[in-house]
Amino acid sequence: MILLHKMFYFILCICIYYTNAIPPIEQTMEKLIKLISDDQVLKPAEFKFPQWEKKLGLYRSEVRLDFFGEPLQAELRKNKYIYVFDNNMFATGWISSVLLEATVYGRAPKIIDTERLSLAIDAIETFHDHNQNESSVPLMTFWSQIYNQTTNIWQSAPDNLRYLITDFDDSLLLIEDILKLLGIKNIAQLIDKIRTSSAAFKDVFQIPPDFDDTYLNIGLGVQLKLLQDKYPSLYLRWLQTNSNMKKLIDLTLRYAYKPSSQNLDQNTIDPRTYFWIRDFVRDNPQAVLATTWAQNITEVRTIAHRGIRMPFNLNNIDVTVGANVIYGITSAIIYDLVDFKDYFNQDMQTLYLSTASLIAWSIKNSMKNRPDLAQVYYPSHYNFLWYGSRSLFLLELARRQDKSLPDVFNRVYSLLSDVYRSDVVKFFQDHVRSDKSSYDDFLGTNDTNIFGKLEPTGEDRIFSTAQTVNILIASFTYFDTNTGRLKWITNEKQLDTIKIMINNSISWLLENAFKYQPFNCFFSGSVKGFNQLPFWYPANIYQFLNGTTFDPDHFDTENQSLMDSIVGVSGYIDETTYERMISQKHFNVSTPTTFNGYNVPGGEFPFWSSQPYTHSVTLLALAQYNNLDD
Repeated sequence: MILLHKMFYFILCICIYYTNAIPPIEQTMEKLIKLISDDQVLKPAEFKFPQWEKKLGLYRSEVRLDFFGEPLQAELRKNKYIYVFDNNMFATGWISSVLLEATVYGRAPKIIDTERLSLAIDAIETFHDHNQNESSVPLMTFWSQIYNQTTNIWQSAPDNLRYLITDFDDSLLLIEDILKLLGIKNIAQLIDKIRTSSAAFKDVFQIPPDFDDTYLNIGLGVQLKLLQDKYPSLYLRWLQTNSNMKKLIDLTLRYAYKPSSQNLDQNTIDPRTYFWIRDFVRDNPQAVLATTWAQNITEVRTIAHRGIRMPFNLNNIDVTVGANVIYGITSAIIYDLVDFKDYFNQDMQTLYLSTASLIAWSIKNSMKNRPDLAQVYYPSHYNFLWYGSRSLFLLELARRQDKSLPDVFNRVYSLLSDVYRSDVVKFFQDHVRSDKSSYDDFLGTNDTNIFGKLEPTGEDRIFSTAQTVNILIASFTYFDTNTGRLKWITNEKQLDTIKIMINNSISWLLENAFKYQPFNCFFSGSVKGFNQLPFWYPANIYQFLNGTTFDPDHFDTENQSLMDSIVGVSGYIDETTYERMISQKHFNVSTPTTFNGYNVPGGEFPFWSSQPYTHSVTLLALAQYNNLDD
């Protein structure tokens, strides 16, 4: 018996030794891969409150409300039961892209198998715009569309939000009973906030296709092409519905913002965009800039009543959208996606350079201190910076491979390398937490304890820290195709500092990757409180959809609706004139000239978060770090 005990103890010691012998980074990556896998929908479900509709192949994505402050308030934001499951393309598209990127540039256990990736690609396929009159047009929507037989048009349909809001009053007693059963406090306040948010939600039910999801899909197609040896059938499947690059480029240019144009469809922009972008427009009057929506004023006049319209009936510019457009173009040209390069004409090159210039300018100028307007749909600054850094990474690789590219790529490389290797580094140094290792964005940063003392909960800390690592690696390394390793750009003077920053953050991630809520704010509506409404900003176009004009100084907002109005800026307004307009009231409201942060009393807003997205970018950071060639 004693001998058996000794043998058992010996075997146990061996098991413990080999378990501990696995490097912590490998253990962490394996756990992340498992968590990501667990958050993919493998069994679809239909909506029957409180059961959410879930579509096969999509990854978990949630709509939450950004309450903050004392514990009862904060609980309404972070409680594991208070959310709406959202079936959108964006989260699954990015998670799939990140997993493929980790496969190409990282070193990790097997990240995703063909079956799981196939489910995601099939799900993404359902987000094509069905209103196109040509085949295989890679124009995408945030939500999948349903056919409206009454208006004879396909409309975006955020199913769970639509079901919840449509049946909200009928389900109110059930909702309250469930919240009470879960022990949720402040139920009345939560119900009231849902009511006030419902109008904004209804507006987004009608959104047209967007260029963010569209160029995310282009980047995904490039990754599938690069990984044909691992997933041979998936790229061919992607090509079947995404091969019409000529039409994609035509649409990109058709809806671009051209401030010097004489065409109202091209020179008119959301007054919130113009407020922060006007200095850039003044210095770059011939700019051609990628916009958010695949729709213009002429179209919104004719089909808004049929159920497709941009928010506030006007296009805008979000630098995060621009960063994704730049990456899609960069990857499509470098890796020769279908015949994209054949249609990369002078106008498209101007758009490429103008949009990249705006990204660099916005970083250097701190978004003119209005990130709420510059990143109007995508508040996470760390996410935006990562999207932009991915293009720099590809351009660095192309230069080292001596690829023959249009000269405009060299100009964009110079712009991005300058800001990412100086201004962005300084941003991180200025915003690192006291531990010199981790970073916060804004979720939970204004929470307090019951005594009112500030106690940040760090709910986007994992996401922001992981993205910082990914940005620094993208900015200061290149991929050696001969060795399959990431190598440092050795001629950078501050490389030792960068290595310390990355090492510190990786150590933090290995210790804390599962200790905090893995939230993020990857998307939001454009209005995050009263000050973000476009009507309060200077404009020179005041029209109804039928073309008639109106005077904002004699418009009764209490009894008249701006739903069918177009309030925008056409062309360029002289700065002296514009400053005078800022000092005036618009619809009897003063122009909001400052931004006081996302966590302001009364400014609670819905935001989209995806836990597997946080896990995937953390996996990418660790996998790439694990593949660095010292």
